[in-house]
Amino acid sequence: MNAIVVGLGGRARSWVSVCGQSDAVDLVGYVEPVDEQREKAAADIDLPKDRLFPSLAEALKNVEAQFVIDVTPPAAHEAVATEAFDAGLDVLGEKPISDDFAAAKRIVGASEKAGRTHMITQNYRFGPVPRTTHRLLKEKVIGDPGQVSIGFYKAWATRTGTHYTERPFMFVKDMGVHHFDLMRYVLGRDPVRVWAKTWNQPWGWHKGDAAHTTIFEFEGGLMVTHHALACCVGKSSSWNGDWRIDGPEGSVTWEEDNIFITREYPGDRKKRDQIPPDDVPANGQAAILDEFLSAVAEGREPECSGRDNLKSLAMTFATVKSAEEGRWVEMSEILG
Repeated sequence: MNAIVVGLGGRARSWVSVCGQSDAVDLVGYVEPVDEQREKAAADIDLPKDRLFPSLAEALKNVEAQFVIDVTPPAAHEAVATEAFDAGLDVLGEKPISDDFAAAKRIVGASEKAGRTHMITQNYRFGPVPRTTHRLLKEKVIGDPGQVSIGFYKAWATRTGTHYTERPFMFVKDMGVHHFDLMRYVLGRDPVRVWAKTWNQPWGWHKGDAAHTTIFEFEGGLMVTHHALACCVGKSSSWNGDWRIDGPEGSVTWEEDNIFITREYPGDRKKRDQIPPDDVPANGQAAILDEFLSAVAEGREPECSGRDNLKSLAMTFATVKSAEEGRWVEMSEILG
């Protein structure tokens, strides 16, 4: 399949590399409206100058493609996706769908109206640790989970002056959607409501709140707590976070991306087993690309479709609303 990359910032470079390793994709166009950025990307990635365009419309006049990889800022996603759908192209879009939930719903609506495949790059869920844990919970290795606690600690967005450090709630909106989507995937359930508290530490470098505690109530009464700190200068967690899932038969924990099943009570049923992660065909962006191409070829809805991913994105907006208003927020208030 022929693809056009729209947006030539840092993330585009990794997509060019991933696509270059795939026999199923040919990159036929590269779009960047900012002249300086377009020239820099061309030099850094060694892109063919006759395939560089200032707009998607200009690219489509000169090359034939079946899908777009949208690596533009979230505020631009609606314009890019709508233009692509109108031209009969499928879209593989970077998360989040949009920085505005109404716009995100319009994008999904446009994809459905056009009958096009639309997938969001929620790469965390494709890793071997989440995939293995999802399987273990389906197999009820600890019975039905009743409580989950997730800790996430990183020195995140350390380059001051960027929108990550200047705008409010960016830690929740940018990183939060990764972990919130992980919750939905690993647990196989959707949240019902959320309570959130956000704040800053005095040593931090973010203007927007860079620490939070959220409590999600999921279907079936499952309670999930997410504690996070983006200005962590001490011991860091993995990017997946440190997870503890408790059930009546024990706990599943992620300890520096190692999976353990533990039971300590009663004494005659003690166990401590490290679980080797399942083999996965691909990881990260490569897995996303494979899933997208397979879904298009098979005419099915992909994992992390825009329609499904609205539920993960809604978790970030509900978290912000709860933090601002100091109350439990029902997911239905966001999703409608």
